[in-house]
Amino acid sequence: MHPEATYWTLGKPHLFDYCGEKSRDEICAYMATPSIFVGGVETTFGDVTAEGDRVAVEAQTRGTLPDGRVYTNMYHYLFTFRDGKVWRVKEYLDTQSAAEFFARKRD
Repeated sequence: MHPEATYWTLGKPHLFDYCGEKSRDEICAYMATPSIFVGGVETTFGDVTAEGDRVAVEAQTRGTLPDGRVYTNMYHYLFTFRDGKVWRVKEYLDTQSAAEFFARKRD
């Protein structure tokens, strides 16, 4: 990643902590933490479009929590490169679905 890289996620940080803009150090620290999903997350990629210094990626994730609940969501990522390194990432997902899923307790 570029030294000035940022990672932005759609949503309101006061409603869902994961949202907003993170610095390179913040996102690297987050991604270095162990997964909350048993066996990690399965990612399936859809369309990928590249033009100039930008790459757009569609993806779907699926992961199982230790309590057996299965989380899925659809994503759109927009990567921008500078000096051959990732400079900006914008992540779009269904934040309402994610917030509701992680707020629920298993019955």
